[in-house]
Amino acid sequence: MKNLIIVARHSMVSDLEALLHKNGVTAYSILNNVMGKGGAGRVHGTFLSPDINAIIFAVLPSDQADRAVTALKTLHTERTEAVPDDTPVPLKVFSSPCEEHL
Repeated sequence: MKNLIIVARHSMVSDLEALLHKNGVTAYSILNNVMGKGGAGRVHGTFLSPDINAIIFAVLPSDQADRAVTALKTLHTERTEAVPDDTPVPLKVFSSPCEEHL
C-alpha cells in the first residue's frame, strides 16, 4: 500500500478529483484552506493574496497509486506547457509506503 499526498491550489481540486476518479481512485480525503509556502510561492488566503491550497490524501494499493501518479505527472506537464512563462504549477505529489493497522 502507498500513502498519496497531493498538494495543489484549491482551484484545481475539481480537475484533480476527476483525474483520480478516471484512474480508479474513489476513496480519499480533502483538506481545504491549507496555507503555507512552497515552490509556487506563499499562499495566505487573504484579501490581497487570495490563493489557498488543498491537500488530497489517499491510501491506495501500490499499483493504483502508481497509475494515479503517472496521470498526475501528465497533468503537471500539460499545465507547465500551457503557462507562457516560468510560472510554477501549484501542484506537488508525494507518496510513501504505508501499513494499515486497524
